[in-house]
Amino acid sequence: MKKYIPGLLLVIIITVFSMLIHTYFLNFLETLTIAIILGIVFSNTLGLNKIYLAGVTFSLKNILRWGIVLLGVKLNFNMIFSLSGWIGIIIIILVTIGLIAANVFGKLAKIDTRLSTLLGVGSSICGASAIVAMGPVIDSDGDDTAIAVTVISLLGAVGIVVYTFLSYIVPLSDIEYGIWSGSSLQGVAHVLAASGARGVESISVEIGTIVKMARVALLAPVALILSYIFNKKSTSNTKKTTKVAIPGYVILFIIVGIFFSVNSSYNLIPMKFSIINTEFDLISILKKTSSFFILMGMVSMGLKLNIKSFKTKGLKALFTCSFVFILLSVLSYTLTQLII
Repeated sequence: MKKYIPGLLLVIIITVFSMLIHTYFLNFLETLTIAIILGIVFSNTLGLNKIYLAGVTFSLKNILRWGIVLLGVKLNFNMIFSLSGWIGIIIIILVTIGLIAANVFGKLAKIDTRLSTLLGVGSSICGASAIVAMGPVIDSDGDDTAIAVTVISLLGAVGIVVYTFLSYIVPLSDIEYGIWSGSSLQGVAHVLAASGARGVESISVEIGTIVKMARVALLAPVALILSYIFNKKSTSNTKKTTKVAIPGYVILFIIVGIFFSVNSSYNLIPMKFSIINTEFDLISILKKTSSFFILMGMVSMGLKLNIKSFKTKGLKALFTCSFVFILLSVLSYTLTQLII
């Protein structure tokens, strides 16, 4: 546990600093956006010492997921069910087009099919986590996975900034903006940051998270399909069996959301209580804890992003993925306006 302490302390300090900057200087930018920018600036100017790496990684892989699980406290499943099946149709269309477009643009850029596929998976399903999970499925090498993760992280950071500035310009309601963010941005962290541009308490955060989790749920069936396609192409006689499950934090997020939705309707367990003449609101505490954990995840993602790590192959991947991102963003925006 000691190896995590330096990195976690660094992340916490930058997180608190981002909150102070938002409160006293840049209140026109959301804390989520400020947090990731500070992380990027820190790591790419001062550098990230190895002593911090374990804690930063733990924050990105674990604490962020805890924050997402606790975000389920804010969910209103009555609202979710009212969104109808159109959301699912939009997601399936975008994932399919994202995978196809990545391979088409990849061929034009003359990059490996496996790298193109990883870029498509990262763009259309769930960012870096999908790339890491899908790498072994299509038997990609470590370099392709590293390049794809870096490209997705960079474009996700760019997407956060662009969507933040567009959040009050585009003629979309909070629900529609949440759908647009949740269906077009790469990773869970990117969706959380961008969908929160209209305020952490905005309904766009809940909607964006829900839509994003629906995309994450497609990881398993897409993995099975890609496994079949690439194994069929392989000249090897060795058969591979691949199991890709829906991430546990997604399941917990849904369980927490269902519990608190039911509890808000039937008041099964009181959420407000008093200790030594002091009133506590458990839901408020959990929401604030969730927000802080998510901010720590944003900082960690920024700290892990090295914008100098590109070579020739990386630049081709960046251009390919940029076209895919623009296509998915425009298509998602159009479908949201036409269908929702």
